[in-house]
Amino acid sequence: MLYRFVRFYFHIPIFLRLLLTVLCIMLLFGTIMYWAEPQEFTTWFDGVWFAFITGATVGYGDFVPETVLGQLLTILLILAGGGLLTFYMVTLSSGAIKREDDYKKGEVAFHGEEHMIIVGWNERTRRLIELIETQYGKQTDLVLIDETLEEDPVNHTNVHFIHDDPTIDDTWEKANLSKADKVIVTADQTKIEKEADVHTILVILTVRGLNYEIPILGEILTEKQKRNAERAGATEVICSNETTSTLFYHELTGNEYVKAFDYVMALLSQQQFIIDSVYDEWINQSILELSEITKQDGRLLLGYIRNDEIKINPDPNERLQEDDQVIMTKTLLE
Repeated sequence: MLYRFVRFYFHIPIFLRLLLTVLCIMLLFGTIMYWAEPQEFTTWFDGVWFAFITGATVGYGDFVPETVLGQLLTILLILAGGGLLTFYMVTLSSGAIKREDDYKKGEVAFHGEEHMIIVGWNERTRRLIELIETQYGKQTDLVLIDETLEEDPVNHTNVHFIHDDPTIDDTWEKANLSKADKVIVTADQTKIEKEADVHTILVILTVRGLNYEIPILGEILTEKQKRNAERAGATEVICSNETTSTLFYHELTGNEYVKAFDYVMALLSQQQFIIDSVYDEWINQSILELSEITKQDGRLLLGYIRNDEIKINPDPNERLQEDDQVIMTKTLLE
């Protein structure tokens, strides 16, 4: 029995262990003082109160031992209790500082729910966090996973940093993947393109193996690896090099300097897109007619999806079919 108690005592956290020890010593000395000088300490609580005040070296003087035995016990209380209380406060302070340091170094697990997990720190990640905070404020919790950083690069209250390898299961347990809403895997552009894509695909495989339902957005640098990322389990794949090349094409082949980058960035940062099924009353409606209907609802029709093919800015006389899906902005463009 004693062995089990000792094992239990040394397995509880140090803060609780020290607090328990302080309480036991103070209660013990308070009880002894009550027994030793009942004329001075008329109640048990008076003895306990004296023990705490004396052990903390406060010394109000409302209770003073009058016998030699009581004074000797007080000396022991000051030596034992005062030192223990001081040690407790120092340990508590150093523990708080270490905990803060562990947060900065990404060594603390995340225990929240309904959060987004972002893998990889880069300029795109920084901008993504800014956009999320602009849209949702500090209400959305973000978990940033990166194994190259030494400490938290953001230091925001809603961003939890984890310094670990995203291709191992333990990292995702720290990130509380089972309670997360979405995962975004960015490409490591410090690697050559093929190596970066292989790493992204491996991370996607790890996530999908641990959570079969969570949406995963992956960034791929080479078009050839896009299909492999989808096979690995990515819900959506963005080929960033292809996107950038397309924007360059519009700039180079346009009749004038149209600032395609600025316009696209403004559209993407200020608007959210939604995909909706074609309602029964929309079937056989023309694109022009449906545009007027969606405008009245405060949304802008951009195009439609038919047989997995996306049509943006289609022929205004094109008529919608039953299995089509329409693409709209969440609100009208300003």
